[in-house]
Amino acid sequence: MREIWFLLIPLLSGVGFWFFYSRNKMSLIPGYFLSLFLLSSAAIIMSYLYTYMLESGNIALRILFALALLPVAVVMTFGMYGLIFILLTNAYILLKRESRSFSHTLTLILALCVIGFALFTRFYHSVEVPDPIQIFLYTGYFLLAFYFLHIIHYAIATLLANLSCPRYNQQYIIVHGSGLINGKVPPLLAGRVDKAIQFYTKQKQVSHAPKLILSGGQGSDEPISEARAMMEYAIENGIPEEDILLDDKSETTLQNMKLSKELMDKNTSADEKPYNCIFATSNYHLLRTGMYARTVGLKINGIGSKTALYYLPNALIREYIAYVVMYKRRHMMFVLICFLCAFAISMILTISGLL
Repeated sequence: MREIWFLLIPLLSGVGFWFFYSRNKMSLIPGYFLSLFLLSSAAIIMSYLYTYMLESGNIALRILFALALLPVAVVMTFGMYGLIFILLTNAYILLKRESRSFSHTLTLILALCVIGFALFTRFYHSVEVPDPIQIFLYTGYFLLAFYFLHIIHYAIATLLANLSCPRYNQQYIIVHGSGLINGKVPPLLAGRVDKAIQFYTKQKQVSHAPKLILSGGQGSDEPISEARAMMEYAIENGIPEEDILLDDKSETTLQNMKLSKELMDKNTSADEKPYNCIFATSNYHLLRTGMYARTVGLKINGIGSKTALYYLPNALIREYIAYVVMYKRRHMMFVLICFLCAFAISMILTISGLL
């Protein structure tokens, strides 16, 4: 009977993944269910393999089981050092190839934080710490573990968002800006426009041509708006001007979505509503953009342009920070509750004489 209950975990998590992913691909929830499905399935397989190995005494199975556990043992033993090496290497490559701005130092900062955590942990185990303080330290460890797993889930959800395959029946494609260089469309932004043009071309071959909504205002250091520069780029690459709408006022992703929705509402007749639309942005930016779309009332999916592999870790960290800021009250409340619980436990144990 207990084995049946164990089998229900991957079954229900698999159904949960399908249910939520089919309804909203731009959400963290499908990622949670997918992780639970994969972990529970792996645990059941390993459990059955271990039981059969003990009963049969098969040498080949023992070797197979040991090989399956080897990656886990390696990660548990050397994972932190491997993470530090990967982050430092990525920071070096990124700063060598890109401008040396603060936004490009996130992998370096994270590497230094991991190094600091490793040194602090070693120091902590070498000194005697009062029990009440230990409770707060354990709370800090819990929060670090929680947010480490949370950022992994964010990466998984971003990957799932990129698996979206919109139908070729769209009326609009919103293309998000990302900054200009000397008034010209840089490679990152060009990738977004190219992704939209690719979808535009394929849809035009099978049905009708959608409208491109090029969204992005003019920065203080930019001679023209991002939307205007994107339009010039799109026209140079074969998009007729009559198939282009401009949002040249927005300054943030949220404004991109809000003002683009206003443009679509204005340019769509009553008999054409509700209209079909998607958005195009960089692959790492897809998930959070989809969340902003839901915020303004657009239940739409997106298509993501490829990003250089060396650029992805830093970009994902920046996206995750932006996501936390997006829901900052929720996260601040969670952290506050954790430390208030730690304080309450410490006080109760102190008063009862257990500390």
